[in-house]
Amino acid sequence: MEPINEIDKPEQDLGDEKTHVAAGERIKRLRSFRGLTCAELAKRIGCTRPYLSAVENGRYPVSTKILRKLSQALNVTHDFFLASEEPDLEDTEALTRDMLNRKMAERARESAVSMRRPSGSRMIPVISVTAAGRPLAAFDDFPTGSGYEYVDCPSDISDENAFALRIAGDSMEPVIPDGSTIIVAPNMMPREGKPVVVKLESGDVTCKNFQRRGDQVILTPYNHAHDVQIFSVRELQWIYPVMKVVVDLYH
Repeated sequence: MEPINEIDKPEQDLGDEKTHVAAGERIKRLRSFRGLTCAELAKRIGCTRPYLSAVENGRYPVSTKILRKLSQALNVTHDFFLASEEPDLEDTEALTRDMLNRKMAERARESAVSMRRPSGSRMIPVISVTAAGRPLAAFDDFPTGSGYEYVDCPSDISDENAFALRIAGDSMEPVIPDGSTIIVAPNMMPREGKPVVVKLESGDVTCKNFQRRGDQVILTPYNHAHDVQIFSVRELQWIYPVMKVVVDLYH
């Protein structure tokens, strides 16, 4: 059986066993309704398939952290999983519209705030979650400059196409902790011995330290409990340098 990884550890319990079982059943029903396998959904939220299966079957407590990721992956609000009354799957479209309306309102507020920012300051999109562990299929098809939330871009990063990613996993700890945000500059050249984000031909995305040896790319974790990964340059779609790491102390 696959080991439970760092993202799988419950950060905050959401109630008694009855709550866990009900939430797990709703996760499973909505996953099936969306046409996803357990393995596909686990990959989207950055956890192991056995863990998600255990949550769906009420054998493992669901956490606020996992519910946030499930809400994003399945396009519903937390209310769907925790409502006292059993939700109708057809009503998930209404929940989705409600969530999108909230996001639009949040972005409008952020735009208003950004207009009051000092000259030269700007916001960049957080476009997805990427793995600091095994590769993770992470990127949604957001247009350039958009994402599901926004963060401040440091003033010393001039790349107009810079974007941010959330890190899931512990392979880059202690330098890039699980849950931190990285700022990526796709128009900058990666440097050997420095962290990069790599997208493989398979579509998987991972964050590691970069080295080049001929036509091979060597991806090395800071955490020695994880393996070094070696790929041919033909197996990669792109390599972008990680310019900054932002750590959320309340994560």
